[in-house]
Amino acid sequence: MAADDAPATTGQKTHRYLRLALVLVVFALLASVALQSVVVTWQPLQLGWHPLASISHAFYTPMRDVFAGSLIAASVALLALSGRNRATTLLDVCAVFAPLIAIVPTWIADPRAEGHLPCPAAMDCIPGGAIESAKAGIAVYAVVVVATVIVTAVIRARTRTPNRSAVIVSAIALVTAAVVTALAFSPALNQSFPFNFWPVHSIHFVVTLLFFGCFAAVPILYAGGPLDERETPPTPRQRAVYRWISGLLIVDLLFLVAAISFRQVFGETPAVLIGEAVALLLFAWFWTVQTFQRWNDPNPPSILAPRGARPRRSEP
Repeated sequence: MAADDAPATTGQKTHRYLRLALVLVVFALLASVALQSVVVTWQPLQLGWHPLASISHAFYTPMRDVFAGSLIAASVALLALSGRNRATTLLDVCAVFAPLIAIVPTWIADPRAEGHLPCPAAMDCIPGGAIESAKAGIAVYAVVVVATVIVTAVIRARTRTPNRSAVIVSAIALVTAAVVTALAFSPALNQSFPFNFWPVHSIHFVVTLLFFGCFAAVPILYAGGPLDERETPPTPRQRAVYRWISGLLIVDLLFLVAAISFRQVFGETPAVLIGEAVALLLFAWFWTVQTFQRWNDPNPPSILAPRGARPRRSEP
């Protein structure tokens, strides 16, 4: 029986569907923003288009659950696709940042948000209730990070499977949790910024850039060829696509920084929304290509043994 005709293993199916799930997560996010941007008037029946200021502003709309749930689901999928090479390590780092994008809202609440507190004139802010929600989420995030790091360390010790990548990701996760917790709960910072709470709402912008910045390096690595001789190598066309994704994502991130820094210049144009949508589409494009490239890989990266590792002998 040919390899392509052999029944797929559980590992193959799991990793196929995890990659496809990341594409569908992007679809869910963009669909929710599109539906929220449609304004319906019933008498007379009219359809209008009022785009959100950014995808992150979905936090302040009825689509909040879809927005937060999609990001948490993406984080879990990225962790499940983890491995030992450089690309999968970067994906694990992305998984560390993704929940914070959902937990900590962006600033400047959308005017259609239900019951939010208005910001003072010419001041960016987060509504008071959202601040408390963010602080509660950050507290849970920190506890979960510490618990996860301890559990994975115990598992590696008991199974005697050292993993340098896991140690690096654990260190980044602990530092991230410590920093965001300090920003959220430091009395000195809270007293200095009592209303707009800059230390908290800056977290969203920073972790979003870190998420896509780390991810931008992943296609660059795959453009150079397989990261393990046991992986299915990308075709020349797939390598070219990976290079395009990386280049476009870097340009888009620079555009996002400019759009946020000089948002008054763009006026009513939803520049941040456009930049975020492009970043998500490039993210989905990568996972679509990865799904087809790695479709028949017998051993996904998360279960590949380290290079040079000796097979473990079975007990008599």
